[in-house]
Amino acid sequence: MTDLTFDKNFGKFNVRVAVLVEHNDKLLTQNRGDRYWLIGGRIHFGEDSKQAILREISEELCYIPSEKDKLSLNFICENFFMWDEIPCHEVLFIYRLILSDESELIKKDNFQCADNKDFNEQWVDFDALANTSLVPRFILDYIRHREFKYCTIRNDKLTN
Repeated sequence: MTDLTFDKNFGKFNVRVAVLVEHNDKLLTQNRGDRYWLIGGRIHFGEDSKQAILREISEELCYIPSEKDKLSLNFICENFFMWDEIPCHEVLFIYRLILSDESELIKKDNFQCADNKDFNEQWVDFDALANTSLVPRFILDYIRHREFKYCTIRNDKLTN
């Protein structure tokens, strides 16, 4: 499948999904060294955001959410940033996955999925997230307020 990414001489455009995987005031993050990200990736052409996030969860966590887990769309965000001196415009759908107490995923920590060798998956306490380099940074405010919203980010600053 083809990713919804377009490179032009003036910049790059992406359509992406990410997920906040939560359980008992902890967030499952991807990390490499001291850098932390949300689980997710690019939407494929012809794929809707829910199909994309389910695929990304399966690929990156080797996990398929059960009926007892709760998956919901919580953010639609336009993100404008520079990546290696290239201007980027990204539309990002951020889902929230609350895992049930029966989920096998809550028993794993600091692991790698067979399909995703570039990152470690690590649980981080909500209170400790402010001391990490988690991106996007506005997620820290979201975790406190838990509301659905649309947002715009320009150069790492929330503009609305």
